[in-house]
Amino acid sequence: MTSEARMWTLSSRTVGLLLVGLGLGIVACQERAPQPEGGEASPPPLSAQGTRDQILLASASVALPPEGTTAADLPDPESRGAKLVVTYCAQQCHWLPSPTTHSATDWPNVVRRMWLRMDRLPAEFGIQVPETGERRVLLDYITEHALQVTTGTLPPGTGREEFAAVCGQCHALPDPKAHTINDWPAIFMRMERNIERMKVTPPTREQTTAIVTYLQAVGNR
Repeated sequence: MTSEARMWTLSSRTVGLLLVGLGLGIVACQERAPQPEGGEASPPPLSAQGTRDQILLASASVALPPEGTTAADLPDPESRGAKLVVTYCAQQCHWLPSPTTHSATDWPNVVRRMWLRMDRLPAEFGIQVPETGERRVLLDYITEHALQVTTGTLPPGTGREEFAAVCGQCHALPDPKAHTINDWPAIFMRMERNIERMKVTPPTREQTTAIVTYLQAVGNR
């Protein structure tokens, strides 16, 4: 088997794993063909399957939690629920997800999808699957600390429309009073990094200013 064939066989195997949902092996699929002496090899032409594999890999990468959250960042990090999130999510599959990634309404569907994918993984990958009682504790934990969303009309103020348009692209609108006026700027900067990573249309400088000004005007004091 040629180097190119081996590379794309590995890619296809990894895409199959991604399709059942854990995004494992992305690094392996970024292997390059061996370089000949005296210069860098031109990249091999992509087959139709290779193109599909790259699209699937890119999609899986975008869907994974962003880098940066640590176990110490989790709410009540010594609780059983927090430790289960670390054990079954971060230690096995991908970066640690923050409970505030989704609302309490959205988390059950997200978690159920992950469990279905874990259940379908071949035993050869050695993925530990949470038991029924652990699943209940884990879900209760992340829904308790989930994104606090607005339940009514947003408070009036300059920047309200920008806040709704930009933040509503990715998730339910957070409650402006979920954080203090001093915390909102740093939180919004973190969201901007996530927007960039998720390939979502970023806010303009004017929109960013309007949103932060709005959140500082209506947030908790």
